Amino acid sequence: SAGDYRGQAGGRRGRGSKHAVMDTRNLARELALLATEVDSLEKARVLAQAERDRELQRRAKAEATAEDLRAELRQARRRAKAAERALAELSSSVNVTTHQAETNERELRARLEEAEQAKKVLRHEVEQTERERRALEVHLKEVLANLRQAAREAEEARRTQTPDEVTLVTTAPSDNGW
Repeated sequence: SAGDYRGQAGGRRGRGSKHAVMDTRNLARELALLATEVDSLEKARVLAQAERDRELQRRAKAEATAEDLRAELRQARRRAKAAERALAELSSSVNVTTHQAETNERELRARLEEAEQAKKVLRHEVEQTERERRALEVHLKEVLANLRQAAREAEEARRTQTPDEVTLVTTAPSDNGW
């Protein structure tokens, strides 16, 4: 950890030890910043995933509504045909029945069109959210790879310190009450 490096380099002051301490501190600070960035990216990914899930639910609901509207439209068409058959028998109600069936069909078509448009918008939003999620995932992988590389470099830097640059500090075991 960063504290271990400071403790180890704080003893003897050999050539370059101030730089090693500063480099170690800078590295520890950068690793902490990268870890914070990873946490932020993970939170953003989780939020994007939740938004994508909500969009999928809305899309499914819109598709179900569109199917219901199609069924209603089919039913309205069946009613319109039945009304047309009844026209022969009920000449006095021809205009009223036809107008009613056409109005229902127009309303259902309008609602269906609105549902189709909403479905298209939701599909586009889901695709956009998915693209953003993928981009965040790629970015997260890059950040994690950078963190791993930084950790390897920090470990390598720690291993390559000369013995007169390193001061070993022992710590007393923690008192856990037993």
